[in-house]
Amino acid sequence: MMFAFSRCPTPRAVAVLLFSALFLAMSAASALADPPWSEPWTTTIRADHPLVGRILDARTGAELDGAAIDARLAVADYVMLGEKHDNPDHHQAQAWLLARMVAAGRRPAVVWEMLDSGQADLLAAFLDQSAVAASDLGLAVGWDRTGWPDWTMYQPIAAVALDAGLPMRTGNLLADEVRRAATEGWEAVVGPEGLAPRALDVPFPDAQRDALGAEILRGHCDMLPEEAVPGMIAAQRLRDGEMARALLAGAALPGTDGAVLIAGNGHARADRGVPWVLGHLAPDATVISVGVLEVSEDLPAAPEPDDLREIAAEDGRPPYDLIVFTPALEDIDPCEKFRAQLERMRDRHGAGGNE
Repeated sequence: MMFAFSRCPTPRAVAVLLFSALFLAMSAASALADPPWSEPWTTTIRADHPLVGRILDARTGAELDGAAIDARLAVADYVMLGEKHDNPDHHQAQAWLLARMVAAGRRPAVVWEMLDSGQADLLAAFLDQSAVAASDLGLAVGWDRTGWPDWTMYQPIAAVALDAGLPMRTGNLLADEVRRAATEGWEAVVGPEGLAPRALDVPFPDAQRDALGAEILRGHCDMLPEEAVPGMIAAQRLRDGEMARALLAGAALPGTDGAVLIAGNGHARADRGVPWVLGHLAPDATVISVGVLEVSEDLPAAPEPDDLREIAAEDGRPPYDLIVFTPALEDIDPCEKFRAQLERMRDRHGAGGNE
């Protein structure tokens, strides 16, 4: 229905309209969910989505309260805390979950995807100091030379670990080693004796391989030559295996009762990431995978379990056990944002080069 003024509105009418608009704006703002942690949201895109700030059981779609989350984390030998690397709220979520584990009496080792074997001695030397601050860890390990987002994003996680005296370990191999494995094979990097400790001697099911390959192609906006995919699958499997090996080593340290992985959501996936490797290396262990995800605009406010799965997810298993939803960092199509970079990558592969 449309309305038209037969004459200009009076000043009083204008004031009423302005007040009404202000009231509605304030009401909408007050309806935004606060994060479960103490800090406000850093990101703002889709912050008004009903799922933002909620933690769901991915198998049932049910929302979990603090007690239910604590109960799930309490029984897990290994906890995967996923992230979208450049979203600051994801690192606040990881720090919050780790702090809940500590408050419940847990003492897990913390393994970082972002730190590689070349930084292990630097990390150990930093932790051996009598007094350390989380703000100094990034400088100590040369974080600014690694290409990861700014250390201040990850600092809250380190602060929880340092305050609780939790051991921290590197979880990755050198980038050159990963690239070499993609072109020459795993044994060129870890040797034949290094395959079993990373479950690289276990056949990777075709369904998982196909799904991972499809994810790699989607992640590169379908601009990657298909002949490059096997090498990238090999690199992903090597990194998953290395992180799983580091988790087992961390959990075996004196005084620890398990381990936590800080890694991208792709590595944290329950269906084909690090948890799949742990299922072969430690089949009796309990593993919980937490996906920290930016809410999508088409996700319903009351999602069914199928809404929390992917078409490519094998045997109907959700990619994560628990999901934390946050606002998005930006609303830009990444395929457009990185088109030039992806085109250069495609050209290099097409010319026989390596990425």
